[in-house]
Amino acid sequence: MIKEYGYEYDAILNEKLWSVTEGKVTKQTFDGAHCLRSGRDALKAIAREYRNCLVLLPALACDSMIHPFEMYGHEIAYYKLNKDYKIDLESLNIEATNILFLYADYFGIPSISDDCLEQLRKHGNIVFIEDRTHNYIWDRRRSFEPDYMVASLRKWIPIPDGGLLWGNISKPFGDDTRFSTTRLKAQTMRHNYLISGDERIKTEYRQIFSSVSDLMEDDDPVAMSAYSYALLESVDWGKVKRVRERNSKLLIHMLAASPYIRLIQGQTGYSDLYVAFMVRNRDEVQRRLSQERIFNTIIWPLRDIQRKTCEVAKMVELSMLAAPCDQRYTQDDMKTIGEEIVKVVADVNK
Repeated sequence: MIKEYGYEYDAILNEKLWSVTEGKVTKQTFDGAHCLRSGRDALKAIAREYRNCLVLLPALACDSMIHPFEMYGHEIAYYKLNKDYKIDLESLNIEATNILFLYADYFGIPSISDDCLEQLRKHGNIVFIEDRTHNYIWDRRRSFEPDYMVASLRKWIPIPDGGLLWGNISKPFGDDTRFSTTRLKAQTMRHNYLISGDERIKTEYRQIFSSVSDLMEDDDPVAMSAYSYALLESVDWGKVKRVRERNSKLLIHMLAASPYIRLIQGQTGYSDLYVAFMVRNRDEVQRRLSQERIFNTIIWPLRDIQRKTCEVAKMVELSMLAAPCDQRYTQDDMKTIGEEIVKVVADVNK
Protein backbone atom coordinates (compact mmCIF):
# COMPACT_ATOMS: atom_id res chain seq x y z
CA MET A 1 0.00 0.00 0.00
CA ILE A 2 1.22 3.49 -0.94
CA LYS A 3 1.37 6.15 1.77
CA GLU A 4 0.98 9.74 0.60
CA TYR A 5 0.19 12.90 2.51
CA GLY A 6 -1.88 15.75 1.14
CA TYR A 7 -3.27 16.10 -2.38
CA GLU A 8 -6.88 15.24 -3.27
CA TYR A 9 -9.02 12.89 -1.22
CA ASP A 10 -9.42 9.30 -2.33
CA ALA A 11 -12.79 7.57 -2.06
CA ILE A 12 -14.56 4.22 -2.29
CA LEU A 13 -17.71 4.32 -4.39
CA ASN A 14 -20.85 3.71 -2.32
CA GLU A 15 -22.54 1.57 -4.94
CA LYS A 16 -25.90 1.40 -3.15
CA LEU A 17 -26.05 5.18 -2.80
CA TRP A 18 -24.83 5.68 -6.35
CA SER A 19 -27.59 3.46 -7.71
CA VAL A 20 -30.26 5.85 -6.44
CA THR A 21 -28.46 9.19 -6.94
CA GLU A 22 -26.57 8.87 -10.23
CA GLY A 23 -27.26 11.84 -12.50
CA LYS A 24 -29.34 13.67 -9.87
CA VAL A 25 -28.83 16.91 -7.97
CA THR A 26 -30.27 17.96 -4.63
CA LYS A 27 -32.80 20.69 -3.97
CA GLN A 28 -32.26 20.44 -0.23
CA THR A 29 -30.51 22.94 2.00
CA PHE A 30 -27.74 22.17 4.48
CA ASP A 31 -26.92 24.25 7.54
CA GLY A 32 -29.43 26.79 6.23
CA ALA A 33 -27.55 27.16 2.96
CA HIS A 34 -28.25 26.44 -0.69
CA CYS A 35 -26.25 23.39 -1.80
CA LEU A 36 -24.18 23.96 -4.91
CA ARG A 37 -21.55 22.15 -6.92
CA SER A 38 -18.69 24.30 -5.62
CA GLY A 39 -17.75 27.54 -3.93
CA ARG A 40 -17.23 28.91 -7.43
CA ASP A 41 -20.86 28.15 -8.27
CA ALA A 42 -21.95 29.90 -5.08
CA LEU A 43 -20.15 33.03 -6.28
CA LYS A 44 -21.67 32.60 -9.76
CA ALA A 45 -25.13 32.57 -8.21
CA ILE A 46 -24.41 35.88 -6.46
CA ALA A 47 -22.82 37.45 -9.53
CA ARG A 48 -25.85 36.45 -11.61
CA GLU A 49 -28.19 38.34 -9.26
CA TYR A 50 -26.62 41.72 -10.09
CA ARG A 51 -25.65 43.78 -13.11
CA ASN A 52 -22.88 46.32 -13.73
CA CYS A 53 -21.27 46.24 -10.31
CA LEU A 54 -17.80 47.02 -9.10
CA VAL A 55 -16.55 43.89 -7.32
CA LEU A 56 -14.01 44.47 -4.56
CA LEU A 57 -11.81 41.41 -4.12
CA PRO A 58 -8.71 40.84 -1.99
CA ALA A 59 -5.51 40.81 -4.02
CA LEU A 60 -4.86 37.47 -2.32
CA ALA A 61 -7.56 35.55 -4.20
CA CYS A 62 -7.51 32.59 -6.59
CA ASP A 63 -9.09 32.54 -10.04
CA SER A 64 -12.10 30.60 -8.78
CA MET A 65 -13.05 33.70 -6.76
CA ILE A 66 -12.46 36.09 -9.64
CA HIS A 67 -13.82 34.32 -12.71
CA PRO A 68 -17.49 34.05 -11.57
CA PHE A 69 -17.76 37.83 -11.49
CA GLU A 70 -15.96 38.22 -14.80
CA MET A 71 -18.41 35.77 -16.39
CA TYR A 72 -21.28 38.11 -15.60
CA GLY A 73 -19.55 41.24 -16.81
CA HIS A 74 -18.73 42.93 -13.52
CA GLU A 75 -15.71 45.19 -13.11
CA ILE A 76 -13.04 43.84 -10.74
CA ALA A 77 -10.97 45.96 -8.36
CA TYR A 78 -8.44 44.44 -5.96
CA TYR A 79 -7.72 45.79 -2.50
CA LYS A 80 -4.56 45.44 -0.44
CA LEU A 81 -3.82 43.44 2.66
CA ASN A 82 -1.49 44.53 5.43
CA LYS A 83 1.26 42.28 6.74
CA ASP A 84 -1.10 40.94 9.44
CA TYR A 85 -3.56 39.88 6.66
CA LYS A 86 -6.04 42.58 7.64
CA ILE A 87 -7.59 44.68 4.90
CA ASP A 88 -5.89 47.97 4.06
CA LEU A 89 -9.08 50.02 4.37
CA GLU A 90 -7.61 52.93 2.45
CA SER A 91 -7.31 50.70 -0.63
CA LEU A 92 -11.07 50.01 -0.71
CA ASN A 93 -12.77 51.90 -3.55
CA ILE A 94 -16.26 52.48 -2.16
CA GLU A 95 -17.29 55.38 -4.39
CA ALA A 96 -19.08 53.36 -7.09
CA THR A 97 -22.87 53.24 -7.18
CA ASN A 98 -23.19 49.45 -6.95
CA ILE A 99 -20.53 47.44 -5.16
CA LEU A 100 -20.09 43.75 -4.34
CA PHE A 101 -17.54 43.47 -1.54
CA LEU A 102 -16.02 40.04 -0.85
CA TYR A 103 -13.92 39.52 2.25
CA ALA A 104 -12.43 36.42 3.89
CA ASP A 105 -10.57 35.49 7.04
CA TYR A 106 -7.22 33.87 6.23
CA PHE A 107 -6.50 30.74 8.28
CA GLY A 108 -8.53 32.04 11.19
CA ILE A 109 -7.01 35.54 11.06
CA PRO A 110 -9.86 38.12 10.91
CA SER A 111 -9.35 40.41 7.92
CA ILE A 112 -11.76 43.15 9.02
CA SER A 113 -13.59 44.01 12.23
CA ASP A 114 -17.35 43.97 12.69
CA ASP A 115 -17.22 47.68 13.51
CA CYS A 116 -15.54 48.45 10.19
CA LEU A 117 -18.10 46.40 8.32
CA GLU A 118 -20.95 48.24 10.06
CA GLN A 119 -19.39 51.56 9.11
CA LEU A 120 -19.13 50.47 5.48
CA ARG A 121 -22.77 49.38 5.49
CA LYS A 122 -23.81 52.96 6.25
CA HIS A 123 -22.74 53.95 2.74
CA GLY A 124 -25.76 52.05 1.42
CA ASN A 125 -24.18 51.03 -1.87
CA ILE A 126 -22.42 47.81 -0.85
CA VAL A 127 -23.51 44.15 -0.98
CA PHE A 128 -21.42 42.16 1.51
CA ILE A 129 -20.12 38.66 0.71
CA GLU A 130 -18.25 36.69 3.37
CA ASP A 131 -16.16 33.70 2.30
CA ARG A 132 -16.18 31.19 5.17
CA THR A 133 -14.13 28.49 3.45
CA HIS A 134 -11.14 28.81 5.79
CA ASN A 135 -13.16 28.55 9.00
CA TYR A 136 -16.34 26.74 8.03
CA ILE A 137 -16.12 23.93 10.61
CA TRP A 138 -16.00 26.38 13.51
CA ASP A 139 -18.81 28.49 14.94
CA ARG A 140 -18.93 31.89 13.30
CA ARG A 141 -17.51 34.52 15.62
CA ARG A 142 -18.80 37.62 13.89
CA SER A 143 -21.83 39.69 14.87
CA PHE A 144 -22.00 41.42 11.47
CA GLU A 145 -24.52 39.80 9.14
CA PRO A 146 -23.49 39.98 5.47
CA ASP A 147 -25.88 39.74 2.57
CA TYR A 148 -24.29 36.46 1.50
CA MET A 149 -21.90 33.85 2.84
CA VAL A 150 -20.15 31.15 0.81
CA ALA A 151 -17.98 28.14 1.60
CA SER A 152 -16.27 25.43 -0.41
CA LEU A 153 -16.62 21.97 1.13
CA ARG A 154 -14.30 19.84 -1.01
CA LYS A 155 -11.24 20.91 0.97
CA TRP A 156 -12.83 19.70 4.20
CA ILE A 157 -14.36 16.31 3.42
CA PRO A 158 -14.08 13.58 0.73
CA ILE A 159 -17.09 14.46 -1.43
CA PRO A 160 -16.79 14.85 -5.21
CA ASP A 161 -18.54 18.22 -5.30
CA GLY A 162 -19.92 20.70 -2.81
CA GLY A 163 -20.30 24.37 -1.98
CA LEU A 164 -22.64 26.29 0.31
CA LEU A 165 -24.38 29.62 -0.20
CA TRP A 166 -26.32 31.52 2.42
CA GLY A 167 -28.56 34.34 1.17
CA ASN A 168 -31.48 35.06 -1.10
CA ILE A 169 -31.20 33.85 -4.69
CA SER A 170 -34.00 34.46 -7.18
CA LYS A 171 -33.00 32.16 -10.03
CA PRO A 172 -32.83 28.34 -10.16
CA PHE A 173 -29.67 26.24 -10.29
CA GLY A 174 -28.60 23.87 -13.06
CA ASP A 175 -28.50 20.07 -12.85
CA ASP A 176 -25.31 19.09 -14.70
CA THR A 177 -23.56 16.31 -12.74
CA ARG A 178 -20.59 15.76 -15.07
CA PHE A 179 -18.18 17.55 -12.72
CA SER A 180 -19.21 15.45 -9.74
CA THR A 181 -19.19 12.19 -11.70
CA THR A 182 -15.76 12.87 -13.18
CA ARG A 183 -14.22 13.86 -9.84
CA LEU A 184 -15.72 10.79 -8.17
CA LYS A 185 -14.07 8.64 -10.84
CA ALA A 186 -10.72 10.29 -10.09
CA GLN A 187 -11.19 9.85 -6.33
CA THR A 188 -11.90 6.15 -6.70
CA MET A 189 -8.92 5.76 -9.03
CA ARG A 190 -6.72 7.43 -6.45
CA HIS A 191 -7.94 4.95 -3.86
CA ASN A 192 -7.07 2.08 -6.19
CA TYR A 193 -3.62 3.56 -6.75
CA LEU A 194 -2.94 3.84 -3.02
CA ILE A 195 -3.85 0.17 -2.67
CA SER A 196 -2.03 -1.15 -5.75
CA GLY A 197 0.81 1.31 -6.40
CA ASP A 198 0.08 1.17 -10.14
CA GLU A 199 1.68 4.34 -11.54
CA ARG A 200 -0.47 4.19 -14.69
CA ILE A 201 -3.54 4.83 -12.55
CA LYS A 202 -1.82 7.75 -10.88
CA THR A 203 -1.02 9.41 -14.20
CA GLU A 204 -4.64 9.17 -15.30
CA TYR A 205 -6.32 10.40 -12.13
CA ARG A 206 -3.90 13.32 -11.82
CA GLN A 207 -4.80 14.41 -15.33
CA ILE A 208 -8.50 14.23 -14.43
CA PHE A 209 -8.07 16.27 -11.26
CA SER A 210 -6.06 18.93 -13.09
CA SER A 211 -8.57 19.37 -15.91
CA VAL A 212 -11.99 18.67 -14.37
CA SER A 213 -12.56 22.32 -13.43
CA ASP A 214 -13.07 22.99 -17.14
CA LEU A 215 -16.48 21.36 -16.68
CA MET A 216 -17.52 24.32 -14.52
CA GLU A 217 -17.11 26.85 -17.31
CA ASP A 218 -20.84 26.85 -18.02
CA ASP A 219 -22.57 30.14 -17.28
CA ASP A 220 -25.20 29.04 -14.79
CA PRO A 221 -24.47 27.88 -11.24
CA VAL A 222 -25.19 24.19 -10.68
CA ALA A 223 -26.68 22.42 -7.68
CA MET A 224 -24.76 19.88 -5.59
CA SER A 225 -25.05 16.28 -6.72
CA ALA A 226 -27.48 14.13 -4.75
CA TYR A 227 -24.62 11.68 -4.10
CA SER A 228 -22.48 14.35 -2.42
CA TYR A 229 -25.45 15.68 -0.46
CA ALA A 230 -26.15 12.23 0.99
CA LEU A 231 -22.49 11.90 2.01
CA LEU A 232 -22.55 15.40 3.47
CA GLU A 233 -25.49 14.56 5.70
CA SER A 234 -23.57 11.65 7.21
CA VAL A 235 -20.42 13.61 8.16
CA ASP A 236 -19.42 13.57 11.83
CA TRP A 237 -18.33 17.21 12.03
CA GLY A 238 -17.37 16.85 15.69
CA LYS A 239 -14.80 14.24 14.74
CA VAL A 240 -13.56 16.35 11.83
CA LYS A 241 -12.97 19.25 14.23
CA ARG A 242 -11.24 17.15 16.87
CA VAL A 243 -8.84 15.43 14.50
CA ARG A 244 -7.97 18.54 12.53
CA GLU A 245 -7.36 20.59 15.66
CA ARG A 246 -5.18 17.84 17.14
CA ASN A 247 -3.20 17.46 13.94
CA SER A 248 -2.79 21.20 13.47
CA LYS A 249 -1.59 21.67 17.04
CA LEU A 250 1.05 18.98 16.65
CA LEU A 251 2.29 20.25 13.30
CA ILE A 252 2.37 23.89 14.40
CA HIS A 253 4.47 22.89 17.42
CA MET A 254 6.96 21.05 15.22
CA LEU A 255 7.27 23.71 12.52
CA ALA A 256 7.58 26.54 15.05
CA ALA A 257 10.86 25.02 16.27
CA SER A 258 12.53 25.57 12.88
CA PRO A 259 14.45 28.85 12.37
CA TYR A 260 13.80 28.53 8.62
CA ILE A 261 9.98 28.43 8.85
CA ARG A 262 7.57 31.27 9.60
CA LEU A 263 4.07 30.15 10.50
CA ILE A 264 1.07 32.09 9.25
CA GLN A 265 -1.27 30.62 11.84
CA GLY A 266 0.04 30.16 15.34
CA GLN A 267 -3.05 28.69 16.94
CA THR A 268 -5.71 26.07 16.29
CA GLY A 269 -9.45 26.06 16.74
CA TYR A 270 -10.55 28.69 14.23
CA SER A 271 -9.39 27.30 10.90
CA ASP A 272 -7.38 24.04 10.72
CA LEU A 273 -7.95 23.85 6.99
CA TYR A 274 -4.20 23.54 6.48
CA VAL A 275 -1.12 24.56 8.44
CA ALA A 276 0.21 27.43 6.36
CA PHE A 277 3.84 28.50 6.54
CA MET A 278 6.35 30.69 4.73
CA VAL A 279 9.80 29.60 3.54
CA ARG A 280 12.56 30.84 1.29
CA ASN A 281 13.10 28.87 -1.93
CA ARG A 282 9.51 27.71 -1.76
CA ASP A 283 9.40 25.94 -5.13
CA GLU A 284 12.44 23.79 -4.34
CA VAL A 285 11.04 22.96 -0.90
CA GLN A 286 7.75 21.90 -2.47
CA ARG A 287 9.53 19.81 -5.11
CA ARG A 288 11.67 18.02 -2.54
CA LEU A 289 8.72 17.30 -0.27
CA SER A 290 6.68 15.97 -3.20
CA GLN A 291 9.48 13.49 -3.87
CA GLU A 292 8.89 12.26 -0.31
CA ARG A 293 5.15 11.94 -1.06
CA ILE A 294 4.24 14.96 1.08
CA PHE A 295 2.14 17.31 -1.01
CA ASN A 296 1.84 20.90 0.19
CA THR A 297 -0.76 23.08 -1.47
CA ILE A 298 -0.12 26.38 -3.21
CA ILE A 299 -3.45 28.09 -2.70
CA TRP A 300 -3.16 31.38 -4.53
CA PRO A 301 -1.57 31.49 -7.97
CA LEU A 302 -2.00 35.19 -8.78
CA ARG A 303 -2.41 37.39 -11.82
CA ASP A 304 0.06 40.18 -12.56
CA ILE A 305 -2.40 42.86 -11.50
CA GLN A 306 -2.80 41.21 -8.10
CA ARG A 307 0.95 41.11 -7.55
CA LYS A 308 1.27 44.76 -8.57
CA THR A 309 -1.59 45.79 -6.32
CA CYS A 310 -0.39 44.17 -3.11
CA GLU A 311 3.12 43.35 -1.93
CA VAL A 312 1.76 41.05 0.78
CA ALA A 313 -0.14 38.99 -1.78
CA LYS A 314 2.97 38.81 -3.94
CA MET A 315 5.06 37.68 -0.96
CA VAL A 316 2.54 34.99 0.01
CA GLU A 317 2.40 33.61 -3.52
CA LEU A 318 6.19 33.46 -3.62
CA SER A 319 6.78 31.92 -0.19
CA MET A 320 3.76 30.09 1.21
CA LEU A 321 2.99 26.38 1.43
CA ALA A 322 0.00 24.78 3.12
CA ALA A 323 0.66 21.48 4.87
CA PRO A 324 -2.08 18.86 5.26
CA CYS A 325 -3.64 18.37 8.69
CA ASP A 326 -6.94 16.74 7.80
CA GLN A 327 -8.80 13.83 9.28
CA ARG A 328 -7.15 11.22 7.07
CA TYR A 329 -4.04 11.34 9.23
CA THR A 330 -2.99 9.99 12.61
CA GLN A 331 -0.67 11.67 15.10
CA ASP A 332 2.15 9.47 13.81
CA ASP A 333 1.40 10.67 10.29
CA MET A 334 1.63 14.26 11.43
CA LYS A 335 4.97 13.59 13.11
CA THR A 336 6.25 12.14 9.84
CA ILE A 337 4.99 15.18 7.90
CA GLY A 338 6.42 17.66 10.41
CA GLU A 339 9.82 15.99 10.68
CA GLU A 340 10.20 15.81 6.91
CA ILE A 341 9.15 19.42 6.36
CA VAL A 342 11.60 20.68 8.99
CA LYS A 343 14.40 18.53 7.51
CA VAL A 344 13.80 19.49 3.86
CA VAL A 345 13.40 23.21 4.60
CA ALA A 346 16.67 23.20 6.53
CA ASP A 347 18.49 21.28 3.78
CA VAL A 348 17.28 23.69 1.12
CA ASN A 349 17.97 26.89 3.05
CA LYS A 350 20.97 26.30 5.32
